[in-house]
Amino acid sequence: MARVKTVCVDAGSEFCPCYLAELNECITCSHLQGKGFCDCGNIGICIYQEYIWCGSKKKATRGVFPAKILEKHPLSKKAVLLKLKVSKKLARQLNEPGAFVFLREKHMPHYFDAPMSIMNSSEEGGVILIAIQIRGIKTKTLKNVGNEVLLKGPYWNGILGKAFLKQVAGENCLVVAKGISQAPAVLVVNKLIKNNNNVEIILDKGNLGKIFVDGYLDRERCSIVSLDLMSSSGREYLEQKLSDRNLRLVFSAGPDKLHLEILEKLAVLNPEVLLAVTNNTPMVCGEGVCGSCSVVLENGLQIRACKTQVDVRKAMERRVLRD
Repeated sequence: MARVKTVCVDAGSEFCPCYLAELNECITCSHLQGKGFCDCGNIGICIYQEYIWCGSKKKATRGVFPAKILEKHPLSKKAVLLKLKVSKKLARQLNEPGAFVFLREKHMPHYFDAPMSIMNSSEEGGVILIAIQIRGIKTKTLKNVGNEVLLKGPYWNGILGKAFLKQVAGENCLVVAKGISQAPAVLVVNKLIKNNNNVEIILDKGNLGKIFVDGYLDRERCSIVSLDLMSSSGREYLEQKLSDRNLRLVFSAGPDKLHLEILEKLAVLNPEVLLAVTNNTPMVCGEGVCGSCSVVLENGLQIRACKTQVDVRKAMERRVLRD
């Protein structure tokens, strides 16, 4: 069985090496997995060397910061958009596809941390936007939050297939976003436009019942279509777009059911198209330690989905998205 290539999204960052390196559980470095040989695949940096230079210890861990709520806008009865003031450094770190943070109400203990995708980020103003859908106990505590929240970050593995989003330039791209997952699609669209791609965006209000990202998308540099992906006309339109032989990349933002439908259609209609999807794996610590995000692949390899990048199609074959 072919080896599944996995890469830690934190590799080379100021947070690498981390606790996993100290425990011989590094995602990328074979030396820091307890093996006697190098098998990282030449990722551009040497994590083992960094570990030795740090005195065989981890680097700094992510901090928890108070973030002032500048604005709060209701999106629906069960969703709210927060505009938060953060440092310019953090805003810069969060200004990329797949970025997310953990939020909690400032009077609640750490186990109320809830992972939230970054919708938009302005380094100049030190401002980030986060859309929150009220679905469970953690998010309920954020519904009527006051003038400040606690924020832990930055984290970057909110998308599987991030490398594709960075490498595609001057191509035709399709972004499909549904419900609250419209939020992480904004930074993806910005990245694709910056790389001079032709971008079409299909927006579905989903269970949220509202399209809320219109004002954050550059309509002059992309085309936007709003439709119900569950309707017969919506399915027909999506299938038509996925079968376009000039299409180079698809980004799916929504539930795993949407990812699976697009994966299966592409396998038949357009198998060479690159695919990236939102990472819907449950996350608790974000550091690969607690195990809540762990998924066992078909070959027995266990990945920590909060930090690990793995090919989307390989993930599908090995049930990462199906579990």
